[in-house]
Amino acid sequence: IAQAPKLASHIPDMCKHIASLLGLTIEQVNVKAKTAEKLGPVGQGMSIEAQAVVLLQPENG
Repeated sequence: IAQAPKLASHIPDMCKHIASLLGLTIEQVNVKAKTAEKLGPVGQGMSIEAQAVVLLQPENG
């Protein structure tokens, strides 16, 4: 989450690199970028926020 810079044009490369590092297909990776609607420190351009969500499943075997 960042007011600036705009990250949309970088998302395909970000997905490709994350997939490569984790040994995943690009279809298994999703990256979203959004602004803070000018609210709080992020919206004022003083900081950038990152969030990660991971789905873990036990291996069969």
